Amino acid sequence: MRKSRQRELIIDIITGNTSHPTAEAVYQKARETDPTISLGTVYRNLRLLAEEKKILTLETEDKSLHYDYNTAPHAHFICEKCGRILDIFDEDGDTGMLLREKGFTVKSAKRIYYGECGDCAKKKKLRGKALEKEI
Repeated sequence: MRKSRQRELIIDIITGNTSHPTAEAVYQKARETDPTISLGTVYRNLRLLAEEKKILTLETEDKSLHYDYNTAPHAHFICEKCGRILDIFDEDGDTGMLLREKGFTVKSAKRIYYGECGDCAKKKKLRGKALEKEI
């Protein structure tokens, strides 16, 4: 892949971001630095970076595609309340190792957990306590 100013900008945005942005979010951030960049350029470069395994893609249940710069093996947790995507590193839960022990060759894996993040659970609990006080 040939280096370009716009590609470097996109890489900087992805690597400086732990929120797993969509192409649209990358595009909006890139336009702050380079107002001439097109959405097509962002999509094209994200696709190339993913094909070269420099970034990971993560498709959520609503079919939106998110990007992750961290290519180390890990899972993701998606909060069904706020939509936040979190990286989960679990060395003990390595299903890939079990498969390798059985003779399989594992090239990559994606694990996604869905539920409610700690922040949303706390908010829910606080709302419940506030309602109890009103009653």
